[in-house]
Amino acid sequence: MFFLELVSALFEKLRPKGGANRGRSRTRAVGDKAEDFALVFLRQKCRFRVIDRNMQDEEGELDLVGRIRGNEGLVVVEVRSRKEGGLITPREAVDIHKQRQVVETAQRILRRKGYHDVLRFDVVGVYLNESGEPIKAEHFPDAFDRAVLRRR
Repeated sequence: MFFLELVSALFEKLRPKGGANRGRSRTRAVGDKAEDFALVFLRQKCRFRVIDRNMQDEEGELDLVGRIRGNEGLVVVEVRSRKEGGLITPREAVDIHKQRQVVETAQRILRRKGYHDVLRFDVVGVYLNESGEPIKAEHFPDAFDRAVLRRR
């Protein structure tokens, strides 16, 4: 019994403190910062108007959904972050598997919510410094489309 109490006490010491972040992974916290950074970037660069964030169902999640002035229909934005100077760029991290997942998730969730607009799929790559803070972003409009579902 003593061993279990010792292990339990050790885990309690290692558990992150703080209400909002308690139980959340560091990766998720960095991802949230990258999404916030991407949203500010898109609002300034494209006059992006957010409709919803982190729309999710049992099978997937959409980072940002909104409208961009001058574009017909909804824009679904996949946000990816990577350390600056890493092996792959944030854009490269959105591989064909992820593209398919985003398209399928968008079709499912947006249909359920009653959206039937033309869809565009963008990627925003966010670069992080060594401490994991966002420092710059790149926007890739129309990065992929529904045709990824046919490419198997």
